[in-house]
Amino acid sequence: MSILLYCVTEKSELPRLGKGVAGLPVLSVEHGEIAGLFSPGTCAEDWKGSPLKESARQFHQVLHRIFESRAIIPFCFPTLMHETPELARHLETNLLEYVAQLEKFRTSVQMDITITQADSARATRQASGAEYLRERQKQSEELDRVASQLCTHADSPTRDWRTRPAQHGLKVFALLDRDSVEVFNSSLQQFRVPPGLGIRITGPWPVTAFLELRQVG
Repeated sequence: MSILLYCVTEKSELPRLGKGVAGLPVLSVEHGEIAGLFSPGTCAEDWKGSPLKESARQFHQVLHRIFESRAIIPFCFPTLMHETPELARHLETNLLEYVAQLEKFRTSVQMDITITQADSARATRQASGAEYLRERQKQSEELDRVASQLCTHADSPTRDWRTRPAQHGLKVFALLDRDSVEVFNSSLQQFRVPPGLGIRITGPWPVTAFLELRQVG
């Protein structure tokens, strides 16, 4: 017997959980103030045996169904445990960590911004040695500069920012309140994208880039 983990959330007033990956029911294990949501199965192949892409889609549908009304701390797909007592022990061991993070981000969402350079692949193929390193440094500085400009442009509704390198570009994560998403999107629609760059904005998502979890077990 194995279980597929979805997320941890506050246990109060849980919404209707419905069905999850492979049509299996979404259930909960509760400890203290929190609940861990999961689906039971006979083995790992209940989730991996079907097309993985479809299983991942169903997994994220569950997350967003819960996230619509409350803060969640999602697990990566697929995170498996052997049985529900193992999940109960995990929640007990990490109770204070989960409670603190859920409280901190109770009204928060995350917006993801991907900045890409349209000609970066061509430029790196043509460069070599020291020239390649100079080109990479130049690209990195330009991406950092544009990310800083974006943060300044949309500063009023945001609470925090994070950046992370990405293939041919840079990922920018914005932390804001749920009721600020419309203002945030509207402000960035007016941002002038520099030539040669592409910017893609997605969300709102559950907060992941700003979590500070030190889990045990």
